[in-house]
Amino acid sequence: NKAKFKHIFLSYNNEGLMSIQEVEKVMSKYGRYELIETDYQRFKADKTENRNHKAVSTTEYLHVLEKD
Repeated sequence: NKAKFKHIFLSYNNEGLMSIQEVEKVMSKYGRYELIETDYQRFKADKTENRNHKAVSTTEYLHVLEKD
């Protein structure tokens, strides 16, 4: 609310703790909200046979707020 910026951008992916709807609810209180989605191949830092995350892709969300 007190950020002295016209635009605020939040990059967040589908493996995060907050849902898209939660982020939108918080950000849209302060102005015009927009969501941009992009799919990426997921980075693999662990060996395939011992993977904690089985997904091969991830969705990156760019939450954009233009403050009032």
